[in-house]
Amino acid sequence: MTDDTFADDHGGPAPRVGLPGHPPHAVPEVPQSTYEHGYLVIASLFIAMLMLTNIIGTKLFALPLDLPVLGGVLRAAQRAIEWLLPGEGVGDSLTLTAGIVTYPITFLCTDIVSEVYGRRRADRMVVLGFAASVLMLGCLWMGKSLPPSDFWTVPERLTGAFHPDVLAVGADGTSYGTAQAAQAAYAFTFDAPGVLLFASMLAYLVAQLVDNRLFHFWRGLTKGRHLWFRNNASTTISQLVDTAIVNGIFLRFYFEMEWPRILGIILAVYAVKFLLALADTPLCYLGVWWVGRYARASRVSPRCAG
Repeated sequence: MTDDTFADDHGGPAPRVGLPGHPPHAVPEVPQSTYEHGYLVIASLFIAMLMLTNIIGTKLFALPLDLPVLGGVLRAAQRAIEWLLPGEGVGDSLTLTAGIVTYPITFLCTDIVSEVYGRRRADRMVVLGFAASVLMLGCLWMGKSLPPSDFWTVPERLTGAFHPDVLAVGADGTSYGTAQAAQAAYAFTFDAPGVLLFASMLAYLVAQLVDNRLFHFWRGLTKGRHLWFRNNASTTISQLVDTAIVNGIFLRFYFEMEWPRILGIILAVYAVKFLLALADTPLCYLGVWWVGRYARASRVSPRCAG
């Protein structure tokens, strides 16, 4: 290995981007392989979905049990919950956080990276996502702490949900929400109890690292074959770990629910995550194929053998 190279994650030499002593306008450009571009794209998608999960996850929505496919799974889960825990059914709908729409995509990304680039890069992506989440939460806290300007108001079309005490009437006779109303709406949107932040961050870190290790355990056991099996086996187990940690801590120590009720909620939420984990299998194959295609174009040997 010369002074102009360093070892990459696959053990081979990779070019340095720039050398000491070059002025900014004369730093030589080293073309990056499309294989590495694939990793950057997947890692960017992973962090974007994680950030969106933290942002939109504060909203709760009701998922009805009469949906064509998902409803059948939820009703089966409800019957199982009522059999295991009498009186702990979920009713006619299941309350979920909006983050369930984006968070499963992060497990898909870790499985693709684990398959193609190896566990070390998958773990690195998880740690970077954790650091980005901490930074984002700090920025949100700072944003909530800044004093609102009097020019920051709520338009009339949105004032119906606000208390009259935080409304005002303009010179043209239209009502609007004051800066205090805007600040309250902003704080409510991005507010999260400390115990929820602790539970979600702990669940994320543990579940994602468990997913990476289980994926490679199944990969070794199947000798690199049956990608569909290790994708589903690792994701469904790690999703259970995530669901148990975040709901167990948050519901018990914030809402002070009893454990039978908490267990019922965990089983119901996990039923949705389980179905979503199965549904991402074609996307996992597509992602591995896409990266493998560009790896061949770059004459790099991908790790995948599924």
